[in-house]
Amino acid sequence: MVLTQEHVRQIQRVEQGLLYRSLLRWVKLQPDAPAIVEAETGRQLSYLQILAAVQAVRRWLGDNPRRLILAMPAGIVNATLWLSALSGGHHLLPISPTATAEEKAAAARRHRPDVLIVEHEEDARGFGSPGATILTQQLCEMLIEQAPLAPLPGPREGYVYLTTSGSTGEPKCVVLAERQITWTAEQVCRSHSLTPRDRGLSVLPFFHVNAPVVSLCSSLLAGSTIVIAQRFSKQQFWSWIERYHITWASAVPTIIAILLETEKPAFLPGQLRFVRTGSASLPPANLRAFEERFGIPIIETYGLSEAASQVVANPLPPGLRKPGSAGLPTGVSLRICFPRTSEGDRVLRDVEPGETGEICIAGPAVIQSYQNNEGQNAFQQGWFRTGDLGYLDEDGYLFIRGRMREVINRGGENIAPREVEEAIQIHPAVREAAVVGRPDPIYGEQPVAYLTIRGSWNAGLAAQIRAHLTRLLSPPKVPVDLIVLDELPRNATGKLDRRLLRAREQARATQEGPQANNRLSSS
Repeated sequence: MVLTQEHVRQIQRVEQGLLYRSLLRWVKLQPDAPAIVEAETGRQLSYLQILAAVQAVRRWLGDNPRRLILAMPAGIVNATLWLSALSGGHHLLPISPTATAEEKAAAARRHRPDVLIVEHEEDARGFGSPGATILTQQLCEMLIEQAPLAPLPGPREGYVYLTTSGSTGEPKCVVLAERQITWTAEQVCRSHSLTPRDRGLSVLPFFHVNAPVVSLCSSLLAGSTIVIAQRFSKQQFWSWIERYHITWASAVPTIIAILLETEKPAFLPGQLRFVRTGSASLPPANLRAFEERFGIPIIETYGLSEAASQVVANPLPPGLRKPGSAGLPTGVSLRICFPRTSEGDRVLRDVEPGETGEICIAGPAVIQSYQNNEGQNAFQQGWFRTGDLGYLDEDGYLFIRGRMREVINRGGENIAPREVEEAIQIHPAVREAAVVGRPDPIYGEQPVAYLTIRGSWNAGLAAQIRAHLTRLLSPPKVPVDLIVLDELPRNATGKLDRRLLRAREQARATQEGPQANNRLSSS
């Protein structure tokens, strides 16, 4: 692992301020300050109350490490369980509360749970784990409500198990220790200048790395307040911002696109300092449109489950923010390397400054292997090969060009889907776009674009978009097909699932065989 002297100094600070000790510190300083608020109900726990709640859950779980599966909506209970597992030495696997029986059974086979934490007792049936203890939301609520403040043994490091999205390859399991999560949360505090005066809004799922680390843990380390919604709501988002005096909110590009369909509330900017985006690339056109309409800065970031979330972030105003860039490294070492060309290629080589290559990272929060040592070719010489393509500009800002597996090879010319998507999304009628390769008997692959649009689709609009793309892109990059969907497919964490679109194109090629391209369609 590559550590700088600044990393070492920061590690020393983090080791003295793990999550549980941070709660103790803020209880001494501001016991009655609100720590966690539920957006839908307004229910809240103070720092004293959340400390007592964590202690109560830890006592219920016991001193011996236990394997937990958590399938519960976001909120106070979910947050309490994350903190209890991380500070009590337990092994936590969070999954979607709407997981299918097949997904539950697969999680249980992988994790072999001692405890199933579910909303209702009947939700435990699909796991096929008759020997596991069931902890329902009702019992959790009783533990929290009746929690007395009492001494506990010192915190023991817990672990969280996260399954990668699998949208660009086979899913793998990432195991994160509490110190890795705390390290990243500290970087979020620093890069976003969080203080006890801040009130954050989380509308993202708690079975993904973003919300628990970026929103919950960073807020509690800063002594601030986190407002947690069970899910994003277009109708309620701005009212939550106003009602709870939110100073920053965490979102994803899809949410930004949806908010662009709302009117600017009269109270803005109010106390809202910025909206943060992560989990996927934000089209520069949407960034500019959002900031012009609402007058609120967007802070673009880039993160990975393999690094406990945030890796790169743009500075806050008045610092320099670059539209289209994910920003500057936060708590990691980062380099751009030549992509691997063969399994035997074990030497990392940096590309020339400004050239596009594979993003490689190292640092205290970065894992050194997947569970069961899967995917070992992603780890070389202390560095993690992310599989993402990007380049660093002259100021050290990272620009992401896409995933290596997403690159479209058209007759030997590599086409980055993101470049085409950004060009498409400049058009005002386009809401979202996803570009994938279509098998082609002559060129190998041709780019095709899947769209969601504002308004109705017709031949005239299709011609406008094609003319628009012809002006912005060289001919090989112009999609040979524009396909309109009601919505783009997404996986359980809300990320665009390109696998399904590629599978659709593969199926089309198999069924229809060679035929002329250059179509305009809707489905």
